[in-house]
Amino acid sequence: MTEDLKLTVVELNKLLETDYNLITFDSLSPESLLQVLVDVFHAFGALDKLDVREADPEETNALVMEALRKVQYRPAEDIDDPGAFRRGMVRGEKRLIHPILWWMFEHRERVKKAAYLARFLIPLDLPPEALAMPELGTLWAQYQETMNGFKEAHRAYEQSVHEGTQTRELRNDISAIETEIENVKKRIERTQGRLDKVPQQELLLEAANALRIEKERQKELLQQIDEQRQDLSRASLVHDRLQKELHNAKLSVQGATPRNLMDGLVEETQVLEFMVQQKLPQELQQRQSEVQTLQEVIDEPNITRADLQELQQRIDELTRDIQRMVEGRMADHSTQSDTLGPFRQQAAMVARNKEAAAEQLDQTTKELREVERQLQDRQRHLQDTVGEVILRGEELKQFVSTLRAKSNVYKQQRAELAAVKAEVSDLTQTLENLKSQDPSLSGALSQLAADEDGTVPGGKEDSASRAESPTGGGARGMTELARLVDGLQRAVGAARERVTPLSQQLRPLRERVIELKDEMDSKKQ
Repeated sequence: MTEDLKLTVVELNKLLETDYNLITFDSLSPESLLQVLVDVFHAFGALDKLDVREADPEETNALVMEALRKVQYRPAEDIDDPGAFRRGMVRGEKRLIHPILWWMFEHRERVKKAAYLARFLIPLDLPPEALAMPELGTLWAQYQETMNGFKEAHRAYEQSVHEGTQTRELRNDISAIETEIENVKKRIERTQGRLDKVPQQELLLEAANALRIEKERQKELLQQIDEQRQDLSRASLVHDRLQKELHNAKLSVQGATPRNLMDGLVEETQVLEFMVQQKLPQELQQRQSEVQTLQEVIDEPNITRADLQELQQRIDELTRDIQRMVEGRMADHSTQSDTLGPFRQQAAMVARNKEAAAEQLDQTTKELREVERQLQDRQRHLQDTVGEVILRGEELKQFVSTLRAKSNVYKQQRAELAAVKAEVSDLTQTLENLKSQDPSLSGALSQLAADEDGTVPGGKEDSASRAESPTGGGARGMTELARLVDGLQRAVGAARERVTPLSQQLRPLRERVIELKDEMDSKKQ
């Protein structure tokens, strides 16, 4: 509301050359505010110059209402009392005049046009007695003809103005196109000048043309490749869905025998036969009776209160007759021995149970179809969103069991590898300690390794004889040490031979475990 008032004050100062602000304009007296409205109407050509303080209030109100009719102003929807609106305009109420001013400034061109046309198109208010006079009748006919001529002239003027605007736009467009043509011609001339200096320009032009053709062909091929990739993706999704349906079908028929299938078909056939032969005819008959009853009700004339009372009396009489018949029948059955009574009750109970079971079966079937439809919609939406087949049921259980078995194997082999690594580390540390205690041990070990490889003849006997020194105790100690080192080397070699295939097997298992963990996290999400 404040923004509308600001717009009104700004436009009012421009139109009437005043210096109002929000405070001074809002604090105007009702008479001054009405004078402002009259001045605005005069500025737009909808009203002659008028001084509100000197004119009669009723006359002023009539002129203001006429001006509002000329500019085609419609009051707000919450103002539904024309008398209250006129009285409020006489009193100069702000809640009525402020919206009028804002609307006129908001639709300035429309108000000017309406005020201009109203001066010539609103007919004069003449009494019928005056029109009965021949002279006035002739003048009135001329007046109507002149008004129609003005309408045609104004319509032609509007059309010419519109066509003139279009003509100017077309001329501007033509000028812009001619300028662009000149620029293109100059550019072509400059390009032609540079091209004339190039040797073998014909070959280059042919090569450029061939390059352009090949690029277009490449673009078409890339587009075809994209389309084929999309088709392949859709085909793979369809293939996965069909594979899943095939797997579900195999699971559904797993363990099924011809006898079981035949029994299921027989049972389903019996249920359908019962539904077709007994339940559906009853429902159809019930619907037909309801339709017949409704048709009779429609055909009947309008029921009055007396008819309702008569029907109620007949209902009461029939109820009493039925009660008497039931009591008489019960008395007859009580005096006579009815041996078939229990069987009738059991048959009626079985029939009711059968009918209830059929109702429940029908309701359950409808619910099952609805659930299956929702499940298919959810699966289709999930496949469109995720883009892959989601494991469920037995497939998920089998996948989890396989993952658990591979995880156990991985843990066992990791434990064996850790033990072998620990053993190798201990043996390596022991060998380093022995080498640090006896520096000559390194040469002996290298010589022993060369003997085992067969490079030095003589084998262990030669090394042992060479290891013997003049001191017998030292020679014996070196022999035992060499044997110990030989055993350690053999154990290390055997451990390495065992670890190598395990490490080779462990590497793909680790990669597979990482992939399965990522896949499991995505499935959980």
